[in-house]
Amino acid sequence: MAKKYEKDANNPFPGDDNCNNEALFGIMDKTLRLLEMGFTENQISAVFERCGSEALLTDLAESIITGGAEPDAHKYSSPLSKQSVQLNCRSLKRKTTGDFLMNQQPLSSVLIKTEEYSSDVVPEPDLLERLKGKRPKEEHTDDEPNNWLKPKEEFMEDTSNSEGRMWLEARRGISSSTNNRVAASRRRVLGILEDRNPTMSMPNPCKSLTSVVAKPPYFFYGNVTSLSQDSWARISQFLYSSQPEFANTQLYSALSRKEGYIHNLPIEDRFHIHPKGPMTIEEAIPHSRKWWPSWDDRKQLSYISCETSGVPLLCDKLGRILADCNGLPSAEQRRQILQQCREKNLIWVGKYKLGRLEPEHLERIMGYPFQHSQVAGFGVPDRLGSLKHSFQTDTLGYHLSVMRRLVPGGVVILSFFSGIGGVEIALHRLGIVLKGVVSVETCEVKRKILKKWWESSGQSGELIQIEDINKLSSRRLEDLMKKFKGFDLVVCQNPYSAADSDNLSGLDFSMFAEFVRVVQRVRSTMDGDR
Repeated sequence: MAKKYEKDANNPFPGDDNCNNEALFGIMDKTLRLLEMGFTENQISAVFERCGSEALLTDLAESIITGGAEPDAHKYSSPLSKQSVQLNCRSLKRKTTGDFLMNQQPLSSVLIKTEEYSSDVVPEPDLLERLKGKRPKEEHTDDEPNNWLKPKEEFMEDTSNSEGRMWLEARRGISSSTNNRVAASRRRVLGILEDRNPTMSMPNPCKSLTSVVAKPPYFFYGNVTSLSQDSWARISQFLYSSQPEFANTQLYSALSRKEGYIHNLPIEDRFHIHPKGPMTIEEAIPHSRKWWPSWDDRKQLSYISCETSGVPLLCDKLGRILADCNGLPSAEQRRQILQQCREKNLIWVGKYKLGRLEPEHLERIMGYPFQHSQVAGFGVPDRLGSLKHSFQTDTLGYHLSVMRRLVPGGVVILSFFSGIGGVEIALHRLGIVLKGVVSVETCEVKRKILKKWWESSGQSGELIQIEDINKLSSRRLEDLMKKFKGFDLVVCQNPYSAADSDNLSGLDFSMFAEFVRVVQRVRSTMDGDR
């Protein structure tokens, strides 16, 4: 349907690709909502032709109910019955178990379920009441955002039996989804959603999930790049609208950096990796302690630099400045030296002498084994770059520690964009047995790094490496699920790209969509097997 209306001369999309994508997502989402309400595909197709793709969801539903009249032309004459809504609720419940299956066809033709993410919803009249021909007796202003939660006598239903409860849940679910979409549209129009970094928060991601979503197989998406709040909201739509969780690695290590996760794991009974890693630069690089001047107040890394060219010359220049002043630089000289130290990750290696942070130093700070990233064909800049885009394993391990309780006998994981094995190493450090790992990673050198660690760490499970996510066909995925009897955890580690092709800085959205495609297939298949 999205393709059809993309070509429809009566409903032209803007020429800008990003706007075009947004319009396509809007049509897909409205179509899903109308299907969930119980309308047929023919009805939905006809109403788009009558009202256009930009019409509000409530107007589209009203036009279908009134039998083709223009929205708001007159009152509804064909209200939905309670029995039909109950049936729709059962159908919706089946859909939420992951009924959108992956096929062996191009991504553009694969249907991906999305849900609206919104943290500050502006209420609208109850959609179900409109379909029943009613209007709320009271109109509420934006100054009273919580009034819509108060029950009204005419809305109260008998919930003493399962049918009554299902009726009430269906009404609330439809109203909530409509409210979310209208509120998000208003915020976009008013420009309230700005591109800004997310604030530190520790929400419970599972509180916003239904019992159908918050169960195995578990999914875990993480990103260490600077994504805006709007970008996180868009990503959340494709992962059951679970709330992002953000952590600062300075609470777990000698690195100060924000990492963001979207997952359906419980947050109770988490625990830290033991023994803990170094919490300061001094602990991570003890030999620098005797040369570290008192006026250099750095305790943790705040930035990871991959630049190595010109660093020796810079260190020589700064060393001469310090030697000329006998190690007592002026306030301005201190400021300039500290600025270079932070930007280039310089550490003290001798009297009045600075040097670059080596990959081995960063591996210790990040919680990886000594010389973990050292393989043939991987230079120092490449090693630093791979570590920069990897997770700090102490931080990651804290959030994954619940897996030891959930799957005490060991885990089987499907890992996308595994990199140098951050998730695998974090689980190993937690004492969780890796019974099997299917790793998807495009970089050959990074695959070698993970395989080298797998063999050197004495893993007893099986490691299967796949070089391209597009080669993970539905047939091969089914064979892997049969081989391992399903997956306990499906993870996606930071699918980033240097070029921003989809207005999501640091994220390759096409690769993220492939991850969503497989997550939905794995969950629906395993749910069917159960």
